[in-house]
Amino acid sequence: MMDADRLQRLVDREELKELRAKYCYYVDEQDWEPFVDLFVSDPTLDFGGMGVYEGQEGLERFAAEFVEAQLQGSAHMLSNPILDIDGDEATGRWYIESPLTFADGSGAWRQGWYRDAYRRVDGAWKIESITMRFVYTADYDDETGWSDLRLL
Repeated sequence: MMDADRLQRLVDREELKELRAKYCYYVDEQDWEPFVDLFVSDPTLDFGGMGVYEGQEGLERFAAEFVEAQLQGSAHMLSNPILDIDGDEATGRWYIESPLTFADGSGAWRQGWYRDAYRRVDGAWKIESITMRFVYTADYDDETGWSDLRLL
């Protein structure tokens, strides 16, 4: 691989990492105006039992019906990125750990994974699709305290 190609690959990797980090911060801070700019015009978000959201309207439903209505707080922590870049398209795999506080006052510590597809649009990387699944949870409520860690 030529030096210019290798340099572009490194630049692309860093841009994709920052794009994913912005997603996490914007969701945790419930900052929806810049959030929608992270996506292509027709994205798909598949959160399994938490819902599937498609298109720009889906992004608005995700913000209103899931995050704002059900979560009091969250803190995304991503690790172990594997990014595969092919020209103007890329895929990513990430582990996620997240403490969550729900609107009803209960909480959980969850671990799982993300699988993403990205597309470069007008020179900028955008999220095309997200698939996320939680694998483990430790739930908390005021009456019983922490439950055992369990596989979902």
